[in-house]
Amino acid sequence: MVNEKIQNVLSRLEKDIDYENSHRDEIPGEKRLNCISRNIGMFYNTLLMSINAKKILEIGMSVGYSGLWFADAVMLNTKSDGQIITIDREQFKIDNATRNFEEAGVSSLIKIRKGEARKILDEIKEEFGENYFDFIFIDADKESYIEYFDLCLPLVRKGGIIGADNILLPERFNEMMADYLSHVRSNPNVQSVTVPIDNGEEVTIKL
Repeated sequence: MVNEKIQNVLSRLEKDIDYENSHRDEIPGEKRLNCISRNIGMFYNTLLMSINAKKILEIGMSVGYSGLWFADAVMLNTKSDGQIITIDREQFKIDNATRNFEEAGVSSLIKIRKGEARKILDEIKEEFGENYFDFIFIDADKESYIEYFDLCLPLVRKGGIIGADNILLPERFNEMMADYLSHVRSNPNVQSVTVPIDNGEEVTIKL
């Protein structure tokens, strides 16, 4: 059962997401939410509970919809030492996410890092070291997925998971996602599978 305060914010955001999906041509690109679906949120929520995830890193926060699903799982997994770091560079999304996290009562759990992901990932490695995170989620600029994966793999612990969104849809990303899958699956230190839920998720475990 999802935390009530979190569920209330999720439900409100889902109405906005549904409107965006049915009026996509009317919404400027810089104002689009581009969130994961509810099905994918539930999938990761369950997955994070199953691996007892307490330390999470997200690349591409949007307005915080995915982060709320992650926060719900972390709150169930830990009493006090949970931590979510989420990265975005757009102030519009950061302002919205900040309000959403406050309304859901998870502001103390989630730290927003504003800026360019590569630079912030380097800073995070310096700050926390390797093998720190239980789960890392990649949902940012698709042309950089391979680079993000290579930067993230040392940061996730053995037995931890890297998830990547938009593996199957939209189709305009298919070529980049094929390159990503080829790159990930050629790495002998991971095992990876595509989960065909909605836009498609690649779930990669570090061996």
